[in-house]
Amino acid sequence: MWKNQAKPEFGLLNDLRVVHASSSLAGPLGPTFFSEYGADVVWIENADAPDYTRTLHNIQPESERRNQRAIGIRLRSEEGRQIVLDLVKDADIFIESSKGGQFDRLNLSDETLWEVNPKLVIAHISGYGQTGLPEYVTRGGFDATAQAFSGYMWENQNGGATPPYAVGPYVADYITAIWTAMACLAGVHNAQRTGKGESIDVAQYELMMRCSIFATDYFTFHKEFPKTGEKSMIAGWGGFPCKDGKILYCCFSGASTLEKVCKVIGLEYGSELFPAKIGLYNVESESGKAFEAALRAWLLERTCDEAEAEMLAGGAPVSKVNSWEDVENNPHVQARHVIEEWETVKGTKLRAVGPLPKFKNNPGRVWRPAPSFGENNEEILHELGYTDEQIKTFYDKGVINKDWDLSLSR
Repeated sequence: MWKNQAKPEFGLLNDLRVVHASSSLAGPLGPTFFSEYGADVVWIENADAPDYTRTLHNIQPESERRNQRAIGIRLRSEEGRQIVLDLVKDADIFIESSKGGQFDRLNLSDETLWEVNPKLVIAHISGYGQTGLPEYVTRGGFDATAQAFSGYMWENQNGGATPPYAVGPYVADYITAIWTAMACLAGVHNAQRTGKGESIDVAQYELMMRCSIFATDYFTFHKEFPKTGEKSMIAGWGGFPCKDGKILYCCFSGASTLEKVCKVIGLEYGSELFPAKIGLYNVESESGKAFEAALRAWLLERTCDEAEAEMLAGGAPVSKVNSWEDVENNPHVQARHVIEEWETVKGTKLRAVGPLPKFKNNPGRVWRPAPSFGENNEEILHELGYTDEQIKTFYDKGVINKDWDLSLSR
């Protein structure tokens, strides 16, 4: 049974073994979550073409592949296919991200994987799913295409003033990773009870459909809401400029909140124009227009910090729209130790958001950096029982590779 001997014993998922053959963000991020809570994670990259995110202008992979080991395998070779089977034999979870049906075409179908490990939980992440119309199943998919196809992007336009736009950065990828991780753990829970694995068909566009609060109204009543972009239909909900040009984001709904805000900005709560026991004022109503006019005037007389302090003192839910510099220097963020530091494989100091959410009794850890391409080939293959001679033959035949030196250092 393969095991990373260097991995410290920690976390609620310390006994979990995860293998993934995925690239970009939606696929690898779920395994990273598992690794932050102790799971032993092996990342399979294509020996012919490493994960393209290694060549990005930013260093996203250094954070989103941490705590993992990497092996570069030519999946289309028979020997590479066998290495995959050897890995999943002792794994709890296998995750892949590709066009629908890709692993069937590689002769690594669910049934083939279950032959070596009946309890294996398999997750297929794709843009459009594993079933349905073939011309959709085989489409390539990314974060923005999932938002576009799902209807999610349709809601993000500003009354015709702007075309529909993708919400960034990469919200569909992060949502997919989180939902996939949750589904995989549900599958493992069931496999532990029944001894039978599961196959999870993750279509990115479907998750984005599920994330829209407007979908139910449309599918039930064919009702469309006004497209307001970043502007809410609720008066006092959104970003408003202050005297210094900075933005205070306000979230004013609920009768008790409106009463508090009216008191802060000098409005008569309970009057005919601002009636009591009303949870929100529609932005197009007379009350809503008057409420927002008073709010905007009040904010323009104060700096953002001054307005935030007064609103918070009055019990109103607001926040300054922080820059990254603001976040980094915020005393609450510092007190909670959200930002952690470690070294990349090249020794460069890296600072990023640490494991979340926080566990009191079994906290997550960043214990090793993201691996370079093929960094752990020999180590992993030795654990699977392959000899030095076999490994050399694999290199000679191109079954495995680590010649691509694309790990980023900043």
